[in-house]
Amino acid sequence: MRIFFVLSWLCVAFNGWTQPDYIKTVQCYPAGNPFAEPVITLGSGQQLFFAFDDLSPEVNSYSYQIVHCDPEWNPSNLSSFSYLNGFYSNPLNDYNNSFNTQVSYTHFTLKFPNEDVSVKLSGNYLLQVYNDDNPDSIVISQRFAVVENRVLIQASVKTSTLPQYLNTSQQLNFTVSYDNLPVYNPIKDVKVCVTQNQDPNSRRNFTPAFVRQNQLVYGDGMNNVFNGLSPFRNFDCSSLVYYTQYVKDVVKGPDGLYNFILQPGSVYTVYTPVPNRDGNFLVQAENVNNPELEADYIVAHFAIYYPQEIPGADVYVYGKFSGWRLLPAQKMTYDAKNKAYVGEVELKQGYYDYMYAVVFQGKGEPDLVTLQGNFYQTRNEYNIRCYVYDYNLGAYRFVGYQTVGNNF
Repeated sequence: MRIFFVLSWLCVAFNGWTQPDYIKTVQCYPAGNPFAEPVITLGSGQQLFFAFDDLSPEVNSYSYQIVHCDPEWNPSNLSSFSYLNGFYSNPLNDYNNSFNTQVSYTHFTLKFPNEDVSVKLSGNYLLQVYNDDNPDSIVISQRFAVVENRVLIQASVKTSTLPQYLNTSQQLNFTVSYDNLPVYNPIKDVKVCVTQNQDPNSRRNFTPAFVRQNQLVYGDGMNNVFNGLSPFRNFDCSSLVYYTQYVKDVVKGPDGLYNFILQPGSVYTVYTPVPNRDGNFLVQAENVNNPELEADYIVAHFAIYYPQEIPGADVYVYGKFSGWRLLPAQKMTYDAKNKAYVGEVELKQGYYDYMYAVVFQGKGEPDLVTLQGNFYQTRNEYNIRCYVYDYNLGAYRFVGYQTVGNNF
């Protein structure tokens, strides 16, 4: 089987394309750190690890290219010659077929940068995968970023100073110091955004509350207040024999697939600390040498009790394992007899964090409070990004990145 990858641009990273059902378990992270955001430092020698499984019975041929984006993930209009070293399109030769699994798949991997291609500039990038038989259709659109550490970001997470949010929210305060970077108009030329738990749907843009000499101060007590949410729910399906916490039963179906029946959940009414990995997932399987190729696919059955169907809303199983997208395959239905939302998702063996997301009609963003709860004590991760416009380049440089959590 001959496989090529091509990464090409589409204007909308999450809503302008549909990932086929046969593409699963897309992973992208700094090599050696599977729970980190896909952010590497320019010129550091760091590499990104990118992988996915193709469950199609067909022999597919892919291609890829890498596109520089602005802070909002729109195309930057830069020529590829200005931001890439090497070839614009490159074959991916690293692929293997699964073995000893009930579900057959081909596992593709890529490390970037590599001897074929690397980037010259910091910034946001899209790695997009096309099927060569249908080059107008994207099958994967993966965000990643390359940072040059030119500013100092100092941040802390506190309880909210606003009384009405004291029991439910967290307040992020931070400063950006740019002593070693020329900034002509800090209000116009600097863009800062924050995401919570690596979730791009939580992205929030910030303007400084104060401007000091070579320093921007963020935090006005309103825009910097985030829902505390509740801890991610989780389960482990690494073993096909032993039950782990939050797994009620394991049943082998007539098709040979293992069905993991998870313990039904409920809306948290009081803060309940649950160890988790901030929404991440990890492929792993018991008693195998290579989980990437020997881990099987299972069917996870989810359920959460709720007294009635939520009017005008859809409910999804939600997390990083689905690219933080609201996938039709992860949409739940309401079981009136048992008064619960139920759903099932095909997943590769491993560890998974997840939440139940509610999407109300007319609102595209997921509501993570209605079926989860909202508590100031919840441990959350905040990822701060700083961009500065370079007039000589005609584009934004990604000049600062900082991750901070709370320790209430």
